[in-house]
Amino acid sequence: MLLECSNLSKAYGEVKALKDVSLALEKGLSLILGPNGSGKTTLLKIISRITEPDKGSIKLFGKSYKEYPAHRIGFSFEKTIMSPRVKVREYLEAMAEYRGEDNVDEVTSIFNLEKYQTRRFKELSQGYKRRFLVASAFVGEPEVVFLDEPFSNLDIVSKVELSRAFQEIKKEINIVVVSHIVSGLKNLDSLVLLHNGRVVVNEVKGNITAVGGFRAFFKSGAVVENSVEELISLIKEGDDLIRIEPVTPEDIIYEKLMQIERKDHRV
Repeated sequence: MLLECSNLSKAYGEVKALKDVSLALEKGLSLILGPNGSGKTTLLKIISRITEPDKGSIKLFGKSYKEYPAHRIGFSFEKTIMSPRVKVREYLEAMAEYRGEDNVDEVTSIFNLEKYQTRRFKELSQGYKRRFLVASAFVGEPEVVFLDEPFSNLDIVSKVELSRAFQEIKKEINIVVVSHIVSGLKNLDSLVLLHNGRVVVNEVKGNITAVGGFRAFFKSGAVVENSVEELISLIKEGDDLIRIEPVTPEDIIYEKLMQIERKDHRV
């Protein structure tokens, strides 16, 4: 197991950012989703040791996260303060030296930064600033990388390119994307949905195939979700099929959040 959180809680005064959060992530590519205020940033700050939890435990690769070597973990935060005079290549090389592995050429190639290696941070567009910050987390071949809103300020083409890069990199480095948008990530090994400081969904490996699929609507009023056998059975029984609709991860997440909102309003 890559990451295990048990009964994790964190409050800022009267505001409870995390409420007894327990979740598990498999090795590979993971996505932690949630709207603003769901606790994503707080969770990432705890894992990165920026802040301490009020209670609970975290394990990375089976050991306490505080015992895990800091240089074996990469982080890229959405709001990162970077000196405007920092040069792309020089910064990446410094990170590689810190982590003890030089894969700068590979990283600059994967993230299409070859033409920008001599540029200073202030000379990069917003999109390439994001690419650079994300790329820096992978330099030195850490064992796991946590990315906070990596698709921020990227156009659609860049988002697709970045998603494809993650598919390739996850073969060598574990990746955890923390975001409020799905952004087309495919072949996920783990999926977590946070809402209001709690875990709503936590799926791993094969179970993620259930997040998405199809819905079939019949004249009798029957609705079939993701079951080809049931679909065929109803057709054989003479029930008229009206339509079949694809169900995306976005649909599942939206419906789950709406269910929670309706429940909260009733309380």
